[in-house]
Amino acid sequence: MITEVKIFYDMDPNSPNEEKNFFIGKIKHTALPEGTPPPLPHRHPFYEIIFVTKGEGIMRIDFVDRPMQQGSLYLMLPSQIHLPIYTGEFQGFLLRFDLSIFADKAFMENLSIFNFDYLSVEEPAYSSLENLLLSLYDEFMTHQALKQCTINNLLKLFLIQVQRLLPEVVNETVQTTLFGALNTLLEENNYKINTPIYYAKKLKIPIKSLNLVVKEYTGIPCGEYVRSKTIIEAKRLLCYTNMNSNEIATTLGFEDAAYFSRFFKRETGFSPIHFRKNSA
Repeated sequence: MITEVKIFYDMDPNSPNEEKNFFIGKIKHTALPEGTPPPLPHRHPFYEIIFVTKGEGIMRIDFVDRPMQQGSLYLMLPSQIHLPIYTGEFQGFLLRFDLSIFADKAFMENLSIFNFDYLSVEEPAYSSLENLLLSLYDEFMTHQALKQCTINNLLKLFLIQVQRLLPEVVNETVQTTLFGALNTLLEENNYKINTPIYYAKKLKIPIKSLNLVVKEYTGIPCGEYVRSKTIIEAKRLLCYTNMNSNEIATTLGFEDAAYFSRFFKRETGFSPIHFRKNSA
């Protein structure tokens, strides 16, 4: 069964700011009444961060369920499909932006937070991030001089504070840059199946260096990481499009549908047809 994916293009459909490159709001939801159809999974053409101050349920991000509780921090790339499933009252902050907000384009290259779609934040970091988001929200709601400049600086400070919550190894500039470059290449390549050597050559680095960086970041070998990205894209195509196995195989760089099916079953334990039928 094919599941529809909604695409939300507006950061703030009610009253977007002049530049239309930033939004922050306080959000509150209650659990859906029993029997209510679940909302549709969705994606956006911009970065989205959700910080939970109170919540029960899960956030489904690219087929992985993340806990929804106080301190949950979701970090979504434009390509990621996600779906909040509330089982109780939910409160938090919704933060959205695109890269045009940064005059210094290299700023995001030094961040690795969006290589991780979920963090669990505890004190004292929890209060620090909450206070920064409150300051961002208050500034967003004002009409004072230098508003955009203040928002830009507060946003950078917030993202840096999140970066510092990551393990020490991913705060090293060289590793961050290489791992980020690999993920950019994977996305530009539409997650087609390829070997780590292919990406090492594209990045103009020794394969040993690429393997080391990926292992430090993810705990798994580079080849396994690359395959996991191909599998996520395969699941998206199976679940959210009408493409048949031949079309998906071609899109993902497989020689034929049979090879793709063997690969998918080996990596997931399910055939593509079984996954599609049971993915709703």
